[in-house]
Amino acid sequence: MKKIPAATAEDLLRPVWIRAVLTVAFAVLAIFWQNESLALLKYSLAAFFVLGASAVWDYVKSSVVPEKLRANLALGAALWGVSGIAAIFAPSTAAAAIIAAVGFFGMGVAELVGGLRVRAEFTPARDQVLLGGLGIVTGIGLGVGVSLDPHGVLGIAGTGVIVMAVLLLISAAGLTHDARKSAS
Repeated sequence: MKKIPAATAEDLLRPVWIRAVLTVAFAVLAIFWQNESLALLKYSLAAFFVLGASAVWDYVKSSVVPEKLRANLALGAALWGVSGIAAIFAPSTAAAAIIAAVGFFGMGVAELVGGLRVRAEFTPARDQVLLGGLGIVTGIGLGVGVSLDPHGVLGIAGTGVIVMAVLLLISAAGLTHDARKSAS
């Protein structure tokens, strides 16, 4: 397995940790919160998408991220931002599920395509490939589960996000390890 250069790891460390912690928080809320309501669904999706878009944007701004990946991730971050704002105004659970499906699926495609385009020259892109696949599957699940209640929609989103959270935590820990090598 190729190691990530220490300078690259240092640059990516903060945005990956932020996204990991945010993803864990949403997963915990989605999986363990009882008595979900449309309001909780809308505002938790909005917070996840808008804050997640901010973390992805911080990642995109790093000069170590290849241009081919930047374009895809910037598009995905923009879609998440729009999805977050749209979620606030969702008039029903079905509308919120559709908005979430579009957000997860769109970001998934952006990460998968961007990661595949640069995986040979940019080792961290393997995370985008995996996150992209998970986003696509989560988006499809939400599209299929559009008729569910808020508990069901959060359950589908939470299931996908908990796997993403584990992947992001592993990635963040690996970046931390690789960044510390430069200090020693």
